[in-house]
Amino acid sequence: MRYMKHSFLSLTAILLLSIVLSACGGQNGGNKAGNTDNAPANQTNQNSGNQASNTDAAKTKTFKDLNGDIEVPTNPQRIVSITHLGDLAALGVKPVGAGSVALENSVLLEKELEGVVNVGDISVEKVLELNPDLIIIPSYTPADIAEQLKKITTTVTLATTGWEGIDPIDEVRTMGDLLGREKEAEEFIARYQKKAEEAKQKLQEVIGPDETIGTYSIWAKNFWVWPATRDAGFNLYKMFGLKPLPKIESEVFPGTGSDISLEVLGDYAADHMFVTVYEPDGGAERAKEVMNGAVWKNLPAVKNNHVYMLDMKQFWMVDGLNLEKQIDILTDLIISQNQK
Repeated sequence: MRYMKHSFLSLTAILLLSIVLSACGGQNGGNKAGNTDNAPANQTNQNSGNQASNTDAAKTKTFKDLNGDIEVPTNPQRIVSITHLGDLAALGVKPVGAGSVALENSVLLEKELEGVVNVGDISVEKVLELNPDLIIIPSYTPADIAEQLKKITTTVTLATTGWEGIDPIDEVRTMGDLLGREKEAEEFIARYQKKAEEAKQKLQEVIGPDETIGTYSIWAKNFWVWPATRDAGFNLYKMFGLKPLPKIESEVFPGTGSDISLEVLGDYAADHMFVTVYEPDGGAERAKEVMNGAVWKNLPAVKNNHVYMLDMKQFWMVDGLNLEKQIDILTDLIISQNQK
C-alpha cells in the first residue's frame, strides 16, 4: 500500500557522514541549533521575522514522540521534515528541507514551498548537507535510515496522518507542542474549523442527510476503498458531517483501507463517490478500463453524475494547511457538478 519506495543509504553518504561526524569532535547527534553562522541565507528557517539568539536556540525541552521522551531544541532554526509539511505551514513554519513525496503531492503554493530543498526519499547525504538542528520523520521511515539521521542531529518520529488513523487536528497540536507554537496551532485550528463549517452549510443543499458517500482509489492492481482518514475522507466525513456508506463504516473505517474486486464494487458503492487514480505502473490505463466496464457504468453514482474525480497529488497529504486548502477544491467540485 505504501506510496513511498524507500531508498538505501549510498556508500558516498556513509563516508561523508563518517567524515563530518569525526570532524565534529565526536559529537553524538547533540543539538546544533545555534550553529547557523555558515548557513546560506536562502536556507534559514522563515517561521519568524526575528531570529533567536544562539543562546535561546541552544535551549532544549523534553518532548514525547512515538519512541518515548526525547530532548529537542526549543527554537529550532533549521528543520528538515520528511513529511508533515501541511502541519508546519499551518504554524507559519518553513523547513529548510523536505521529502519528495510531501513536496510533490501537495496543494501548498509554490511561494509556500519556495527555497525548501528536496531531500528525496530519503537521502541522508542531502539532509546532512542542510546542517539541520531538528529532523522530523514519519513512523514508516526504515530503521537503518532513522539511525543514520539520528547521528546528524535530534530526530523526532511522528505518526502519519491518514495511514495510522491519527486525527489531523491532533497532529497540528502535536507539531505546535514540538515547536513551541501552541498559540499558532489553536489559531489555525479555529480558522480551519470555521471554514469547514461554512462549507458544510453550502453542501447541505446538495447532498441530502440520507445520501451516503465513499472515497476510493484506482491503482494498476488494486481498487481501494479508503477509511475516514485517507484522501478527502477527513474533510468529507469529519468536517462536513457527510454520511458514510454503512458497509464502509463498519468494515473499512477500523483499518487502513480495503482492496476490493470489481465483482463486489456494487456493495461498496455510495450515493456519492470520490475517486482518485494512482496513475504510475499502469494505473491510468486500469482506471480507463474500469470506467468503461459494465460494472462501473451500472453504479447509481455513475448514472446520477455523482462520481467526483479528484487529483491524487492534491489529496495525498492529509495535514494542516493542505486540509484547509482542500476544502475549497471539494466544495467547488461538488457544487459545480450538481449544477449541471
